[in-house]
Amino acid sequence: MIEVSYKINHTDIMATDVANALGLEPTKPKFEAVNEHINASVEFYKLNENLSIQLSKFQQKKPIKIKRLGTDNDNLLILDFHLSGTAKLNVTDDRIDGITNGLTHGAYFANAGVESYAVFPSGFYNQQFHIVLDKKWMADFFSDEIKYITEMIGKASPFFMYERLNSSITVLLLSLFKSDFENSFRKSFLHGKTLQLLSLFFGKLQNRREHLQLGVSNYDDVSRLFELMIYVDEHLGEDLNVSFLTEKVGFSESKLQTLCKAVYGKSLSKEITERRMLKALDLFEKNENSVSAVGYKLGYTNLSHFSNAFRKVHGFLPSEYISKKTDME
Repeated sequence: MIEVSYKINHTDIMATDVANALGLEPTKPKFEAVNEHINASVEFYKLNENLSIQLSKFQQKKPIKIKRLGTDNDNLLILDFHLSGTAKLNVTDDRIDGITNGLTHGAYFANAGVESYAVFPSGFYNQQFHIVLDKKWMADFFSDEIKYITEMIGKASPFFMYERLNSSITVLLLSLFKSDFENSFRKSFLHGKTLQLLSLFFGKLQNRREHLQLGVSNYDDVSRLFELMIYVDEHLGEDLNVSFLTEKVGFSESKLQTLCKAVYGKSLSKEITERRMLKALDLFEKNENSVSAVGYKLGYTNLSHFSNAFRKVHGFLPSEYISKKTDME
């Protein structure tokens, strides 16, 4: 297994650590690693003294373990967007016990002091957009727009949270990864897109409002919730009623629902439905073109219920998606 470690800091420093770990000479604003173990490119910019970004694309031929070491600078925050690929994340900070979660199509927001490592299996193509920002700059720049969020961050030390990407964030990230590196206005282009991305992300958190909980008092409970959701992902075609899941995790129904809303921003049933619809999209992408087959595979005996749930999550019917996909092929 390949192992890479770096200490959390602004991305120009982190990128140098990553390059050194791979035995490379870091070159600004981009370096590449192409060898028998990994095919990777890392692009990084310090946009101002308080904001930096890094775009990482990599595919490894053997598993790779990336360890992120914490920093004593409590003013730094790190926000990672994982657009594609998969990994298992482990938070190793002594103050946050045993949290694991799948890194897939989600955003991970934390104090820079929280240590973690992720293990990426071989074969997957990974796309990640990292933002490192200063808490005071964030509060000053967004001012009253995100006052509720900055107050929550001020009370939470440490904090570590997950947020699934919505369509607006996904489309913006895709535009970033497809954009032209050779563009002479590259840095200013990425600066504007980064501010737009932060606005979309914080807007999504604002929508949580009463369910936004950055400082979770019992991280063992969060760990057990993540383990339960891993079970859910592996059994999406089965009956996942709340009574069964509460018994499996050992929580009362009210505790499970409250924790689910705090971590995922929605009720347990809505979270499971969304996971089923994301899985449906994945099955359609893998050329499963039968709506009925996918619906039945995900536990739906009434296909109109499946189609309605799919439209509610994605904004269009599965039949419409298949038709568009077929036209593009």
